[in-house]
Amino acid sequence: MNLIELFDSLSFPEEGNEKIFNAIPIPEYQNYRVAINVEGNPVLLLSVANAVKDIALKNFRLKYLQLEQNIECKITEKGKSSFQTFTVITFTSHERNLQEYFLRISETLVKTLNDSPTQQQVISSLNKFIEVFRALTDTPTNTVHGLWTELFLIDKSTNPKVLLNYWHNLPEEKFDFNSGKEKIEVKSNSNFERIHTFSSQQLNPPAGSQVLIASIFVRQNNGGLSIQHLVDTITTKVQNDIDLTDKLNNIVCKTLGNSLEQSIRIKFDYNIAKDSLEFYKHQDIRKIEEIHIPNEVSEVRYKSDLSSIPSIDLKTYQGEGILFCSI
Repeated sequence: MNLIELFDSLSFPEEGNEKIFNAIPIPEYQNYRVAINVEGNPVLLLSVANAVKDIALKNFRLKYLQLEQNIECKITEKGKSSFQTFTVITFTSHERNLQEYFLRISETLVKTLNDSPTQQQVISSLNKFIEVFRALTDTPTNTVHGLWTELFLIDKSTNPKVLLNYWHNLPEEKFDFNSGKEKIEVKSNSNFERIHTFSSQQLNPPAGSQVLIASIFVRQNNGGLSIQHLVDTITTKVQNDIDLTDKLNNIVCKTLGNSLEQSIRIKFDYNIAKDSLEFYKHQDIRKIEEIHIPNEVSEVRYKSDLSSIPSIDLKTYQGEGILFCSI
């Protein structure tokens, strides 16, 4: 299934009504269609079977997304026109990168449903789908290069499924990857210095836990890889695991918020990141001990220089917990 290729195969409808579409069935999901409207917007058409009384999904109109239920549409497929009733999901941005992102997330939505979903199944899946796009009006919660380096570490890891599973659900969580006793915090620097900002909690984790700091240099490069490219390669590497792909898309949208349109296409040099990647134990990094922080003081943050600290060999963690062994 490649909804981008299917969408690109469609021509604009000749008629000028907003409920007239040129469409093509999605292979193996004949009740779903990718379509294009008169404005050239990508549209997902869902045929809902087995309606449940008193269960309904409200129509939605978000910044880039419009959802309407039980709409009679005129669709043209292979030159033949017919009238059918669909749940209509329209992506209203003409920005190509965002359109492709919508179509990729739509692939995940389609895979979560069988070919004849009940109304209840559709409502549950669409509520999650809508939440992804609702985040596009929020303020970004992380820098672009901060998100890029986290995705870089997942992509480069020996087991991306494990890292995705332990990746933070919320961008503001204390650690980027957390399996309990094992934690990874990713730090990036565009000045090619191993000077990073830490919160007190990151270098004073709970007793019995180990934190590895991944230090990475980043440089913007038009010949590099974008966040979208890393998302695509990670999706392929996790073999289109629906739950993990859904998590991946959700975190990217929540992190970038209303900057997604501009941020998702910014490219960084993959080779510089790969060559500069070093890991450090939290115990080796100079910090402010918690005993010196008054109870009345919170959210303490400071910079620490790692340049004189020896990095660690990940081979020493072979046989440890699943997170560190999957880097």
